[in-house]
Amino acid sequence: MKKLHYLTLIALIMMGLSGCEKGKVANVATADAFVQSIKNAQGAAVFTVVHSVFSYNTMTSVKVTAPDGTSKQLTNYENGGNSFYNEPVDADYSATLPVAGTYTYLVKFNDGEEITYTNALSSTNLLPATITSLAKTADGDSVYISWNALTNTHAYQIKVTKGTTEVYSSAPFVDNSTPKKLNLKVGFSLLNLTSNITGTYTFSIAGLLYETTAYDYLQAISTTTQDVAL
Repeated sequence: MKKLHYLTLIALIMMGLSGCEKGKVANVATADAFVQSIKNAQGAAVFTVVHSVFSYNTMTSVKVTAPDGTSKQLTNYENGGNSFYNEPVDADYSATLPVAGTYTYLVKFNDGEEITYTNALSSTNLLPATITSLAKTADGDSVYISWNALTNTHAYQIKVTKGTTEVYSSAPFVDNSTPKKLNLKVGFSLLNLTSNITGTYTFSIAGLLYETTAYDYLQAISTTTQDVAL
């Protein structure tokens, strides 16, 4: 399974701090737990839990405790102390859903203050979408990706990478058609994606499900990837 990078997706939960300003003195953070699903090498859906804690103030450590009492330290991926989360590896995924219930986050800020936050995780999840087509057009100017729609998703997000370099990331978008489409299709100009650099590109389709219609905290993300030579 390909390693997945969550910086773009996790930025979505920053909306939960929309009422806070950078200059605010009080230590405030948001904590979110959501179910991440991908397809394993055999094409079966597997699941794990992703944790993300964000603050406009500097944090020095974050420990998360699951409903079953197990705990782990989250990693400071931003280096500035504003964002802590776990990026799952292959061994973290399982055919079994993550433990549902309330997760507790012990956040330590740079002034030494410790504050506890919680976020409830339900068993609701999204299965990864099925990519039905990913190919260049006959004239070679564009590439189109098609996938089967997810019935319970709030939004989709597309990301394109070449190796470890992200070359495109869309804002979350929704299917506003009535009735909703059974299959979705998005096209890209090849020149905008590749800048005349040929090679293998990885397209990622993410389905996003939020906890509420406020669209701030995430409940589940499903991700499907496929490579194409451009």
